Parts: sequence; structure tokens; C-alpha cells
Amino acid sequence: MSFERYSPVIAAFDPGAYEIGIESGMRTALRAKHASSKPNILADLSALRRRLFVGRSVASWLSAQGLDCTPGLLEVVELEGGAVLARVHGDQYLLIDGFTPGPAASLFELDEGRHGEILVLPYEVAEFACGGPDVGALMAELCPAPFDSAPATLWNATRLGHCEVVIRRAEHPLHYRITCSVADARFLFGVLGEVSRARDGAVIGLDDYREWLARER
Repeated sequence: MSFERYSPVIAAFDPGAYEIGIESGMRTALRAKHASSKPNILADLSALRRRLFVGRSVASWLSAQGLDCTPGLLEVVELEGGAVLARVHGDQYLLIDGFTPGPAASLFELDEGRHGEILVLPYEVAEFACGGPDVGALMAELCPAPFDSAPATLWNATRLGHCEVVIRRAEHPLHYRITCSVADARFLFGVLGEVSRARDGAVIGLDDYREWLARER
């Protein structure tokens, strides 16, 4: 029996103002019904597919699957199609989907469980994107870490808005991808929404974010 999954922050999106739909098996906000011209954005990316690969031989296994670009510890490599691969522990690699099919696409179709010496696990978290010309000031308001000087390859575990998060600086266009636990998701998204709106920002859907990426590059 299959169960419908919901974004941890789906309640933040009024169905009267957003088109709600299914992305990768999760009900989420896809787009705002009225396009916004505001320069700063906050988007919910929780519906993107994720897989955690665990095992002592996982680096060579990933290479055999076509991902011959394994990052160092707490580093991120961007893959073709916009997917990213992060080494989150010594023998643990996290794969996060992009918006265009690439060499990593088939790995999301693997059944959860053991594949030889490798364990394939789901990775349930909330993920948000903050971007726009004021994003540096927005991040500095919530966290003292020097994000502007952090390399884009860093899987940066820190605190943001009193929550434990991982922040990754994405480029072209410059913005930040913020991952937190499902338990903290509603609180943190609410804080980010308040700060974004105070800086002339808009909360957008997943497809809106996809279009923002294409437009701003």
C-alpha cells in the first residue's frame, strides 16, 4: 500500500494562492497563481528526491554507477542536470536530485535496502532555497557564519534561526540551499518567510524556483 507524502511546510501555502500538486510522490506547492516581481525569493524544495548510500566501498560503487566524481568529507559536487552529491560522513554519500535528467537519475529508482555491500536509504528532510539581491543580508540576520566567503563545495553544518541546519551556497545564480529536520521545518520556514517578506521577497513554489534558476542564470 502506498501513502501520499506531504511537504513538511505544505500548510504554509494557501491553495487559493498556489497551485498544489505532486512532485516525486510528495504533495507540495508547485507555483504561485499570480506571478511575483519581487526580487528576493524563498522556495520549498523538500519534494526533491534524495538517497543516502552507505558502505565501506561506496565511493568505488558510485564510480561504477557513473558518478566518478566523489567529493571529500563534508564537500559537495554538482552533477550534470543539477543533482548534487555530498559526502556527509566517512562512508556515507547523499544524492539530491536536480531538475534535468542526468547520470544520477537511475540511482533514485533503486529499491531501498541492501545492494551487495551498499545500503540504500531514504533521507527525509526539509529543504528550502533563499535567493535574490538581499540574500546575504537575510542570511546574516539569522546566522553570524560568513556565508559569503564559504566555498560553494562546503556541506556547512551550522545554526540558522535557532535551528540545526546544513547550508550550501549555490551559484549561477547565487543563492542558498538550507536543509533542516522535518521537526524544525515549519518553524524555520516561517522565520525565513517573515524575514524574506520584510526584505521585499516572495514565497514561491517548486516550479517557480525552477523557472527562477533558468531566468537568473
